[in-house]
Amino acid sequence: MDAPSGRPGRARLVSQQSARLDPRAFCGRFPWSLIADLVDGEEIVACYVVREVRKLRTKTNQPYLKLLLGDRTGTIDGMIWEEAERWEGLCAAKEIIGVRGQISFYQDRPQLRITAVEAISPTASDLELLLPASRRDRELMERELDAHISSVKDRGYRALLRRCLGRETELGRAFRQHPAATRNHHAYLYGLMEHTLSVASVCDRLVEHYREQGVRLNRDLLLTGALLHDLGKVVELEGGPAPAYTTAGKLLGHIALGIEIVGREGARVAGLEGESLLLVQHMVMSHQGKPEWDSRTPQLLEAIVLHYADDLDAKINQAGAALGETRPGEWSSYDRSLGRSLYLPEQSGEGANSKGGIPDDSVIDLFRG
Repeated sequence: MDAPSGRPGRARLVSQQSARLDPRAFCGRFPWSLIADLVDGEEIVACYVVREVRKLRTKTNQPYLKLLLGDRTGTIDGMIWEEAERWEGLCAAKEIIGVRGQISFYQDRPQLRITAVEAISPTASDLELLLPASRRDRELMERELDAHISSVKDRGYRALLRRCLGRETELGRAFRQHPAATRNHHAYLYGLMEHTLSVASVCDRLVEHYREQGVRLNRDLLLTGALLHDLGKVVELEGGPAPAYTTAGKLLGHIALGIEIVGREGARVAGLEGESLLLVQHMVMSHQGKPEWDSRTPQLLEAIVLHYADDLDAKINQAGAALGETRPGEWSSYDRSLGRSLYLPEQSGEGANSKGGIPDDSVIDLFRG
């Protein structure tokens, strides 16, 4: 059982019923102290995600709370020794809380002795400190997404994209913040937008590439399908501090949910009916390529391109994450989803680049991000 260092003073806990504060107002600065940077004896005012909660008792049978707190850099045990029963609700799992306290070490592990707690309502930029997030700049990705939408010449498809992904819509705002998964590929804040933009960019390049080979792809249809293929994930997955599958996600999955959303929003777009909408729905329905993956077999040339672009981007992201934990000249741990371990060559720099290996240390650092 963990024990406090010294005699615990009375916890100074803020009223649970008070209005939720902005993290910057509570902390008085931005950024606040991140877990990886905490040092012994430091007094902190910071915001963290409650990952786990345990209600325990001391040797004298007094209740206390042991919290596992987290941010984008790691986790730390947080202890509330006084008024545990009163504050148990405020410190529920998945909640974001502001804390005041002091860092100490117990059995060679850092521990936060909490002396004040506040309910917090974070903004999107605050979440970047609290949760693992895309390495890409959020605002840059949003501008890229807007540019992709504007580049679609077909008015019906462009209107559909704005209804589903526009900054001003609730659906679009959720899409721009959501993870793409709970694990495996792009399982972090803004991961869905990052993955979608990557797939759309690959598809756009392939339009030009295959035009030079004499194959004409419908760019508007392909880009619309690429941008909407994973839209159902905004309903399939809960966003926020602890992404998890919703009941609808477990029962239907993101493909069926995506078909429903595209159909609903498309029905409200003048001039987008009949085959045009049906083709986009097929793009969504077939992007995973196999019936055993809850998908139809792609039956459009554009759907074939989308399937392989989507699959490639997901696998590259997973492989990069595996290599990020691997030293040059060694093998990664076995990745169950990829069905293999990966080798990271020792060569780097221009020599490796010319031989088709890992190009340079900066790329390896990206994998480790």
